[in-house]
Parts: sequence; structure tokens; C-alpha cells
Amino acid sequence: MRHAAAADASPPQSQPPSAPHDAASAEAEISALLKAANGLAHYSPCGGYVAAAHGNRVTLRETRTLQIVQRYTTVDVIQAIAWSDDSQVVATAMYKRAMVQIWSVKDSSFTCKISEGLAGMVYGKWAPDSRHFITVSDFQLHATVWSLVDGVKYVIRSPKLGADGFAFSPAGDLLAVAERHDCKDFIGVYDCASWELVAHFALESYDCVEILWSPDNATIAVRDSHLEFRVLLYAVDGTLLAKYQAYEHALGLKSMIWSTSGHFLALGSFDEHVRVLSHLNWQPIAEFDHETIAVTLTRVNKTAVEYEEHFAGTQITQRPQGKRIPIGPHASSSLLSNSSLAASAAAQAAGGRKSREICFVVREPPFSVLTITSDPLKENPKMGIGRVLWSADAAFLASKSDQMPHNVWIWRMETMTLHSVVSLMQPVRSLRWDPVNCRLAICSGENRVHLWSPGGVSWVDIPVDAFKAISFGGSNEVQD
Repeated sequence: MRHAAAADASPPQSQPPSAPHDAASAEAEISALLKAANGLAHYSPCGGYVAAAHGNRVTLRETRTLQIVQRYTTVDVIQAIAWSDDSQVVATAMYKRAMVQIWSVKDSSFTCKISEGLAGMVYGKWAPDSRHFITVSDFQLHATVWSLVDGVKYVIRSPKLGADGFAFSPAGDLLAVAERHDCKDFIGVYDCASWELVAHFALESYDCVEILWSPDNATIAVRDSHLEFRVLLYAVDGTLLAKYQAYEHALGLKSMIWSTSGHFLALGSFDEHVRVLSHLNWQPIAEFDHETIAVTLTRVNKTAVEYEEHFAGTQITQRPQGKRIPIGPHASSSLLSNSSLAASAAAQAAGGRKSREICFVVREPPFSVLTITSDPLKENPKMGIGRVLWSADAAFLASKSDQMPHNVWIWRMETMTLHSVVSLMQPVRSLRWDPVNCRLAICSGENRVHLWSPGGVSWVDIPVDAFKAISFGGSNEVQD
């Protein structure tokens, strides 16, 4: 593991900064490459196995030794894989065939095939008991609950959404489903033992796009249409607890996530704000404006630091403080910062080494950020807070603006202030919190993984130049 080299950004540097951060040293072990297509490599919930799919084959391995446990061949190219909660079986989905095949870790003779036939299939999900599998038909005509024990199936009519429309209670005994009946949004709550409907209520929404069950089991959050800012909070019996609307007549919510305790709900919106609601009164206790905080010095960011990635061994030019640097709509998505472009050109002139050393420059606020120019009238505009993630202890909140793709923002919730900004040379592709420790993993399509912790930034080089890290799959067996 490599630790960030820190330097003051005041004078330009002819040599890369060399003072290491006082982060605890650690060693990273990297396996040989596993064959997987389109990121289809997932740890089991217990962390003991990893499943990797390529073409029409899925291989199950032990995590620690990477020895093959089972290898199976499916009827068609695998498009998705999903582990059961008990880590005993894995589902492989072939949506083009409207089919799911299920395989056992320990019993190679076990076979199970689920087919929706002419109805088609767009989504599949395990029930928490690991003995039922849920599929959603094409055009959301119906959802089917399939029993692996007795082969009985249960049908749920008119589910509105795929992945975002199904939410299990934390105890796993109830399932909430977003439904559409007579041009109105509803939530149906089903008993996971009998799959009977136990509650059914209409929503005060225009066009529900996501539902989330709170970890404390008390509340179901409903995110309304992208065209309006509206979040609705319901009790399990259908009682409307609160309705929060920050503004009107503009694009609304883009992301939503509960804290691990269920006491806070973080909302990311198209106006580049993150708002955190408290479960006590469902009003915001914090509001973070990314655009303003990025380029001005305020109480919220005065103690923050920016870790800016650079190529090592090159002239590090000082970026102006407090400036938004626009990227044109036709610019490459891999556009580098000004100093990084110069470093890249120098590398090509020197013979174009495949892998280059990097360093991080530590800067004080106000910061400079690269921003994308986007037309809000076009479909899926590159703007708004697309990702919001709580740390395991809810002490920190990480956010990523689609308009500022090179930056990850880390907020300290105890003080409601900005703690750190990680600025990478390439746009951020994925980020994920360690499920045990206060550590955030970030990748940007390069052959390295960046790790942020309250003490600084480090990174792990992947010793394969052609490897491009674009997503993460985490194991619950996390060690320091």
C-alpha cells in the first residue's frame, strides 16, 4: 500500500512532494486476475466465497485461497449474478432468455431453473430467507415469488419498478413493493412467511421512483419524481409521517440513503446540495452546497483539506484557489487537470511509460474544481448529487456530484462541516465504504485503488498495466 505524499501548494514544485502522511502503514495482498465479464464478480455475504461470471460460465472460489469450489455452465450468457443471504446458493440471470439458474456452493448435483417465458424478465432478487427468489416481468406486468423448497409461486400484480421498487424490512419478515394501479402510486406490504398482503395504501406522490425501508424498521421513505423535490415518509401501516420539499419548480432528488441507525436520511438533489433529515422531526439538520463550498471560504470548509492527485516527478503547477474550471460538453470524459495534462505530455515525449508514479498535493480552501457543462433540458443531465454514502458508524458522509466528476466530498457529521475533498486526475467511477473501519475506497478507471481515511489518502497499485478498476465488490471479512 502506498501512502499519499503531502506538500503545501504555495510554491510550485520541481520535484514531487516526499513527506508521507502519518497514516498507519499496511500491506495489501493482490490476487492473480480472475476472468469476469462486465464486473460480474461478487463476494458472498459471509465473505467466504467469490463468484465470477464470464460468458455462460460461473466459477465459485474460496476467498482466502482462491481455489475453485464449483464451476457451472448456464444456458446462455450471464447478465447478472446474486448471492443468497446465507451464502449457500448463487443465482445467475439471463434476462434475454427471461431465465434464472440457481447453483449450490456445496452440492454440484443441485439444479434449479426459473423461467418467465413470454412475459420476459428485467430484474431478480433474493428474499432474506434464501429460499425464495423474486423476479419482475417485462413492462412490470407482475412480480413472481418462487419457492425453492416446494416449487410454489406467488404473484404480485403491477409492480411499478425493478430494483428501486422492492424493499425488505431489516428483520426480513416484510416486503414493501411500489405498485401502480389506475394511474396512481401505491405501496403493498407483504408477509414474507405467507406472501399475503398485510397493508396496502396510496401514496401522495406524482411518480414514485424509489422506496427505502429504514434500518430501524419504523419508516418507509419514498422518493418522488426527478422533476420535483419531494420525499414522503410513511409508517408501515400507511400513516403519512412527514412530507419534505426543499424547493419547487426545478429538478428534484437524485439520490437518497438511510444512515446505518435509521436516524438520518441523506438526500442528494439536482441543485448540487446534500440535505440530511433527522428522524425526530423530519427537518434538515445539515445542508451542504457543493458549488458554494468548493470555491469560497466558509465556516463549513475552513478546516477542510483537498488531496489533489498528480503524476510524480513533474512540475506541479499551482491551480488558482476558489475557481470553477469548466469542461466543455464535447470534451473527453478522461480530461485531466492542467498540470496533469502537462505531465501526460511529458510522459509521451519521454517514451510513454505504461505506468507512472503518482503523488497527492494537499491544498487548503477555497478549492478549484473541474466542472462539466451540461444542458438540464437533455435526458440524464450531468448535474446533481448522484452518489451519497454513509460510513459504517455514520460519522462521515461521502458525496459525489455528477457535475464535478473528479471530486469526492467527505463530510464530518459531528461538526456538520467538510472534512476532506479527494480530487483525482480521472473521473471517479465508483466509491465504497469499508463495512467495518472508517475507510473509503475510490477508483477512477486506472490500475490503482485510492483509500481515504481521516488521517489522509493512500493507494494500492494493481500490478497489471492493462487493468482498469471501474467498480468494487466488498467482502464482509474486512481486516485492517
